[in-house]
Amino acid sequence: MHVDQRSVVGYPFDNCPSDRRDVRVRSLGDKPPSGGFFISEISNLMKTIVYIDGYNLYYGCLRKSEYKWLDLFQLFVDNVLSEDSELLQVKYYTAPVLGRMSDDPKSPQRQRTYLQALRKYRPKLVSIIEGKIIASISIQRNLNPPPDYVKFRRFEEKQSDVSIAVDMACDALTGVCEQVVLCSNDSDLVPVVRKIRHLTPNIRVGLVSPILKGTGRHASSELRRHTHWHKLIKAEYLKSSQLPYRIPNTSITKPAAW
Repeated sequence: MHVDQRSVVGYPFDNCPSDRRDVRVRSLGDKPPSGGFFISEISNLMKTIVYIDGYNLYYGCLRKSEYKWLDLFQLFVDNVLSEDSELLQVKYYTAPVLGRMSDDPKSPQRQRTYLQALRKYRPKLVSIIEGKIIASISIQRNLNPPPDYVKFRRFEEKQSDVSIAVDMACDALTGVCEQVVLCSNDSDLVPVVRKIRHLTPNIRVGLVSPILKGTGRHASSELRRHTHWHKLIKAEYLKSSQLPYRIPNTSITKPAAW
């Protein structure tokens, strides 16, 4: 393979920062042997940022799976993005689970453990943006009266979709990346995707629907219409993208129930 030396910065692989290895080894082939030479910068790779709707991903792919201990960065580098992409950062949008909204009272602690694992394992590559869950009491008309109306508890995530839209638009408009990739099936995000395509035609827009292939569920046709490419998530992608049982240099371990 010919490499233009003017577009490359290189240094021995053993001295390469771990945060850089995943991207470059994934793009250029197998890991070189110990002491080999590692290529750090190549100009023709698209600088990419991924924006993940956390609850969309959880309910679409993870809730009933055994792959909740998911390495988000590895998932996209190894299984989702094309080889001409350089993944700069994964932005993960979620909200703290409320105990009273959970079937299992230990769910909030498991979520906190997972978020801490992501922060420690990928401190520069995964950014966690937290919104909040609002609990309320709603009254709706009963389809099978009597009674005519029923009361139920409602839990609603706030801020995440707005945060995703703001961050995607700002990153595209300021030119910090050349490709934005949305992982969500929420059609409320159509306006920001459409606006990015209109205002920054040089920015490539990808869509990853958090739907397991073969489940019969469908990706949002509205979102797909405004993106350059689209991909579904396969169970084997999740299986091959798990965090280590124990996060190195910490006491954090995978929850037993996961």
